[in-house]
Amino acid sequence: MAYKYPYDDYDTPPAKQYKPERLKTDRKMWKLVLFNVLTLGLYPIFFFIPFSFDLDKVAPKSDRSKTMNFLWAYLLSVFTYSIVLAVWHYHIAVRVEEALDARDLDYEFGTDTFWMWYVFGSFIGVGSYIYLHKLCKAMNLLCEDYNKENFEEKGERK
Repeated sequence: MAYKYPYDDYDTPPAKQYKPERLKTDRKMWKLVLFNVLTLGLYPIFFFIPFSFDLDKVAPKSDRSKTMNFLWAYLLSVFTYSIVLAVWHYHIAVRVEEALDARDLDYEFGTDTFWMWYVFGSFIGVGSYIYLHKLCKAMNLLCEDYNKENFEEKGERK
């Protein structure tokens, strides 16, 4: 007696259903700053690596390339006096700005925010914190829109 396969067609197994996961929507600037101090500067690695993965899901590039891993930027910043981190944040600001425009979300964030707060605002001391707050808020809005698009339309709840 021949083995009976669990599907009818012997050539193609049943396709697995891809179910996207719900993205994090509770990023806060104060958590980033507090845990950065408590972990002696290591927490941004654990904050921005999932951040960049979520950004790749929310706003995929047209050429299908991925965001540079934050760990590489973090390690290279030691040798480049944080210039690589500034470039990484600039690219993130560009991606978030494009995603906000593509999803038609009304929030002011982009390269002008990067230059005004991250670069020039650092001279007054609080500018980088304002930039991080605006970045977290923009990413939370993008992730909420992504979750609403992928879960609430299908009748699923949190």
